[in-house]
Amino acid sequence: MEVEDKGHRHGNFPNYYSFHPPQNRLLLLEQCGLMTYIRRGLVVIAADDVSELGDDGTESTSPRKKARLDNAAGAAAVEARSGSIAEKDDIIYYCDLGCNEGDLTMAMAKSISEALRNNEQIVRCLGLDIDATLIQRARDKFSRKKVDDNSEKKEFMPVFEDCNLCSNDEHNNACSSFFANATETQQDIIPRQIFSLTTIFSTTMWVHIHAGDEGLTKFLERACEWTKKYLLIEPQHSGASLIDTLFLTPAVNMHSYRKANIRLRKMKRPELDVSSERLKMRSDIENEIVKVVTGCGFRKVKLDGEAGEQGDDLRTAWNRTLQLYERNEIDED
Repeated sequence: MEVEDKGHRHGNFPNYYSFHPPQNRLLLLEQCGLMTYIRRGLVVIAADDVSELGDDGTESTSPRKKARLDNAAGAAAVEARSGSIAEKDDIIYYCDLGCNEGDLTMAMAKSISEALRNNEQIVRCLGLDIDATLIQRARDKFSRKKVDDNSEKKEFMPVFEDCNLCSNDEHNNACSSFFANATETQQDIIPRQIFSLTTIFSTTMWVHIHAGDEGLTKFLERACEWTKKYLLIEPQHSGASLIDTLFLTPAVNMHSYRKANIRLRKMKRPELDVSSERLKMRSDIENEIVKVVTGCGFRKVKLDGEAGEQGDDLRTAWNRTLQLYERNEIDED
C-alpha cells in the first residue's frame, strides 16, 4: 500500500466512515425492508410471531416496503422459511468483504444480533480488507476483549484479517482459517462451514480494476461458494443511463471508474487502466454482476413496488445500487 495514493488506488480510504457513516446504508436497508428480509431468514423467531422486526429487534408497527424474490418458484418458499426454527443455524456466520476499518461490519452484525430472541443463537463475523493498517484499526476498536466486556455486543465475536481479495488463495485461506478457529473446540467432525450472509460494499470496482473481467468473475464466484443464504452487493456504477444523464448533477453522473483516475491525476499519481477495451464488463457492470451471481445458484430479491418486470434496484444517496441475492433452495427429491 502506498500512503501517497490516499486510498484512491485500492479503495482503502483511511477515513471512509467519516463521509459514509454505517447508518446511511442501514437506514436505507431498514426502510426498504431488505434488513427485515435478511433477519427473518437467519434469526429464530417464534412460530406465532408474524410481526416484522424493527430497527432494534422489537415488533414494528411502522409501514415498510416488503422484499420479494424475483421469480414465482422462489417466492413460494418465503412463507415456509419465515418462522421455521429447524432450518435456522445456532451460529449466524457473517462475512464482510472489503470491510475497511470495520464500522459497517459491526453495524450489520449488531442489526442482526439485536433481533436474536433465542440464547442459543450467536453472530460471528469476519471482515477482510487489503489494507493491514485499516484491519489493525478494526481490531483495536472491536477486539474480542472489548466486545466480550460489553454484554450488548458479546454475540458478535468479530475477526478481522488483511487479505487481497483478488487472490484466490488468500481469500479461500482467510475463510478456511476463520472456520477452523471457530470450530476448533468441537470434537465431532462437522461439514464444511460457510457464511449465512456475505456483504460486498463498494469493493467490486477495485477488484475489477486490479484483476480484470476474469478476476472479478472469479471473486464473485468465490463469494457465492462461501455463502449459503444471502449475498448483499453494492457495486460501484460504471456509467449513467439517459435518465441519469438528464437529471443527475455531473458529479453524481460521472461513473466511479473514471473518478478514480481523476483523483489520482490531481494528486499527480500514476493512473489506473480502466479502459473498456480491457474491462469489457464495465459498460454494464451492474447487470454483469447479476449474471455471475444468478449463474452460481442465487436469485435476486426485489422490492414490492419496483417498476416494470426488471424494476429499478434500490439506490443509495451516492447513486449506487444495493443488490440482495438469496441462494436457491436445493430440491432433494
